[in-house]
Amino acid sequence: MSDHPAGPGLQPTDRSPLRALVRNLGAGVRLASGRPLVRDAFQVSLTQILALLLLHWLLVAVAERIAVASDASFWIWGFMGESAHMYLWLATLALIAWGCRCGQGLSTLLVILGYASLPVWALVRALEQAAGTLVPDIDTPYTTVFYASALLWSGVLCWRALGLLPVPAGWRRWPACVAYVVSLYGIAHELPESPLFYQAQEDRPQLDVEGIYYNQSELLDQALAQLTPQIPHQTELYFIGMGAYAEQDVFMREALQVRAIVDRQLLLSGHSLVLINNASTVATIPLANRHNLARATAAIGELMDRNDDIAVVFLTSHGYEDGAVSAEFGALGLNDIYAADIRDSLDAAGIRWRVVIVSACYSGGFIDELKSPDTIVITAAARDRASFGCSNTADWTYFGQAYFADALAQTTDFVEAFHLASAAIAARERREVKTPSNPQIWVGSALARHLHEGPVAPATRTQPSDSR
Repeated sequence: MSDHPAGPGLQPTDRSPLRALVRNLGAGVRLASGRPLVRDAFQVSLTQILALLLLHWLLVAVAERIAVASDASFWIWGFMGESAHMYLWLATLALIAWGCRCGQGLSTLLVILGYASLPVWALVRALEQAAGTLVPDIDTPYTTVFYASALLWSGVLCWRALGLLPVPAGWRRWPACVAYVVSLYGIAHELPESPLFYQAQEDRPQLDVEGIYYNQSELLDQALAQLTPQIPHQTELYFIGMGAYAEQDVFMREALQVRAIVDRQLLLSGHSLVLINNASTVATIPLANRHNLARATAAIGELMDRNDDIAVVFLTSHGYEDGAVSAEFGALGLNDIYAADIRDSLDAAGIRWRVVIVSACYSGGFIDELKSPDTIVITAAARDRASFGCSNTADWTYFGQAYFADALAQTTDFVEAFHLASAAIAARERREVKTPSNPQIWVGSALARHLHEGPVAPATRTQPSDSR
């Protein structure tokens, strides 16, 4: 049965606004669920338009309030953002009514489409909340299918609503529905989002920027004093770990845990140090910045046999598509770290043999800058892919867990550990329906031969190759 008029026009306005509201809500549910309706199923009046707008704001406020903790505060910018969404939605309906040459039917279109959209909106928000609770890391393609289905559903609602207007839209019905869907997509994905309520973060102590910088020399001297010289006639490893992003503790935890693992698995006690950006370590551990990296590599270059020993640099943080890795610590104003910064530090220290491991989004961009016959470069993601696990409550990123905690427990071969970790990450991303991060590797042929021929543990040996 198709939508069609039951009479020449709308029924008279119900004297009870509440009964009219209930009637419109019921008609909206029937329209949204695909049930047939007659034209006068909805009651159109200024009162009902105002009730629709108030009901929308009430539902938005309730949904936003449920999603946050009890001590959350109202956020005026969230109100302004939601108002902009509503304004553009109303403007879209006005343009559709004008384009369909039924400007007098704007109020009718507003009531029909507004009340029919409420149950769709409520269902979408409920499913979003449930998914965020049950599967917090859900990613494409499920989310793509979900939101595409919601947009398609909205297009069908627009089609049915236009069929109930007093003046038939005719062939203009198709482009009107397309315009409506495109407008909803733009409102949802292009406009900035801001919640109506926000959770106030705990006040953090003010950083003593001047004192922190004055302390760096002493802190780094203390860390370097713990390093021991290499043993002659034996190929040894030296390790520098960097947790560079202060606003999320996962990077601090990862850098510290990786140091503990390499000390244990690769026997690097006395040959390892960490540089970390975090409020909890700022008084005891040097900062993870370019200057400290350069000083650390220079000191290691003096202790090691540069013709034989190998330096391992591990960097964990957020990454950017321009090839930078974030070195963020609030008011300290640290500069981001690029592949060239690592290369220049190692070059200046005269360190020939080097393994660089970067756990960050888009870190595959480090390979071209760092690759050489004397280098192994391992990255958590391709140059155009994100990596995962950067949660403030997490102990590991996905890559750190797979490579250091799991793979290095099975082998001390850097390359073999990469392949084990890469397979484990791919399986996890498939289970969690995430876009593959595609970890990358470059194995320099000269370093591969050096590991194979040198007096190092057999588990670290690998065949020479130059590959990603």
